[in-house]
Amino acid sequence: MAVMNVSTPLMGLETDVAARAVRGTRLSRAPRAVLRQGVIGYAAALAVTWYLAHRHFALPLSWQAGVVGLVAIWLLYSFAALRAFERARSFKPAIRFVEILGLASFGFVLGDAPNTELVRQAAVAVAAAPVVLSLSAVLHRQLLRRTPTILVGQVESVRRLESRWAKRKDVNVVATCSWRSPHELAPVGAVSDDGLAEVVREVLAAVVQRQATSVVIASGRALSTPALRHLAWALQRAEVECLVVADMSDHVEFLRPRRVGDQIALSLRAPNDHLMSLALKSVLDRVTAAVLLLVLSPLLLLIAVLIRLGSRGPAIFKQERSGQDGRPFTIWKFRTMVVDAEKRLPSLRKRNEGAGPLFKLTNDPRVTRFGRVLRSTSIDELPQLVNVLRGEMSLVGPRPALPSETSQYSEWVWRRLHVKPGLTGLWQVSGRSSLSWEESIRMDLQYVNNWNLRLDLAILARTVRAVLARDGAL
Repeated sequence: MAVMNVSTPLMGLETDVAARAVRGTRLSRAPRAVLRQGVIGYAAALAVTWYLAHRHFALPLSWQAGVVGLVAIWLLYSFAALRAFERARSFKPAIRFVEILGLASFGFVLGDAPNTELVRQAAVAVAAAPVVLSLSAVLHRQLLRRTPTILVGQVESVRRLESRWAKRKDVNVVATCSWRSPHELAPVGAVSDDGLAEVVREVLAAVVQRQATSVVIASGRALSTPALRHLAWALQRAEVECLVVADMSDHVEFLRPRRVGDQIALSLRAPNDHLMSLALKSVLDRVTAAVLLLVLSPLLLLIAVLIRLGSRGPAIFKQERSGQDGRPFTIWKFRTMVVDAEKRLPSLRKRNEGAGPLFKLTNDPRVTRFGRVLRSTSIDELPQLVNVLRGEMSLVGPRPALPSETSQYSEWVWRRLHVKPGLTGLWQVSGRSSLSWEESIRMDLQYVNNWNLRLDLAILARTVRAVLARDGAL
């Protein structure tokens, strides 16, 4: 990690610093640039169309020219319309092409066009282009799923991002370049010519050496500081994507760029304020819970009997939890501990392995033998379907917290109570008990601030895999 002190007045950036790095970068990065920008996929789409029209179907010359010309014009337009870093993995050209083909086919039907073999063959040749583009997008998403990235910025911000992205599958931090300063890069008049040139040299040298395709600037003043704007211009000349992180100190908000007047602003509007989506989520929760309770009733009855036979006490454990907006409700679970578990808790506090207000103990002596089986398979959570049916919980949402926990919440952590707690959630499918308190809270806030129905379906699918793998279960 390169660490620089930033202090003296900024006068400008020697352009040859970037120019010398760019000359070497373009030559070494040309093959990867072809791959990243999807040139191969676009060329393959045109080649397949030409092959079908000319060789396979042997269409008349005028039809060949029309088919290949139509596809070529569309591919050129799509290539020019999309940003360089989106071309390879985007499904937009294929989707738009299919829409146009659908309208054209509808027009043929309305016009009572003859359904000749010639028309059918031409349609197949044209339709091959979006199919090839779609396959190319899928392939590129696999090949480019981990982006070699360089982090640039104030040392604390860089370290925080590097730690957070360490286990991600879509970002690969290959180098960092940071500085120490009480005020990051202060306004104009705070960075020397030599210091700024050194920043550019460090980053561009790392880009060439590490074959990075993305540079992320983690600085709160990135959009207003000349130093980092010069760096962004140098990266643009080197054909490297430059991104600025909206660092909100772990507050994972739903951000959407908007133009306000002649300025770019970030909208923090929550995505879960759509009444229809919320109503549909509520209906799906209750219908699914009712069906599952009906289908699983023999299994639930059997488990209840086994719990009663295994240890003294009721089969169902009921406990007060904090629901949406902090409203208390009684949660239902299969009992996995001895009856006097709550009374034994104070004597175990000193052995607590959890962070924050959470109590966690890997080998908790209060858990019964059959209870360990229920916990490891997450079957003990199934009675919560009753809470979902009653509208107190949702299938997907933050973990239902104890009142003793929520009483210790800070104002920003209280945000996780703005939605119903869930039977499963983002934190459960991302490590469950192996996550720290801070990580689980961040996962819950990420869900609350970015909720949509598609995310719920993805979490439910990942829940099945997590349960089967017993990921993070105690």
